[in-house]
Amino acid sequence: SLRAGEVDEEIVKRIQPALNVLGSVADLLSMHNEGKVFRFHYHGLIKHREGMAAWTETLIRDCGVECTGVVFETGWRKRDPYYDGGDHWFGPY
Repeated sequence: SLRAGEVDEEIVKRIQPALNVLGSVADLLSMHNEGKVFRFHYHGLIKHREGMAAWTETLIRDCGVECTGVVFETGWRKRDPYYDGGDHWFGPY
């Protein structure tokens, strides 16, 4: 789900440079496991989701925050219909 959860404001301040790099591609939804797992709403291309999650994990570590995982939620999107020639609505996946 894309519901927002608990966020530690102190950690958000520390990872602000990483959030600035991500820009509008990902919005922080919540933190889990004592602020070590981060959950984002991802707005980019589905084909880049895993790579972006790995890169985001590196960005967060570069800010000096321990990170054991990054999860990119996409909601109902399973593919990128504008890029794979599919139906632009909620077609079969």
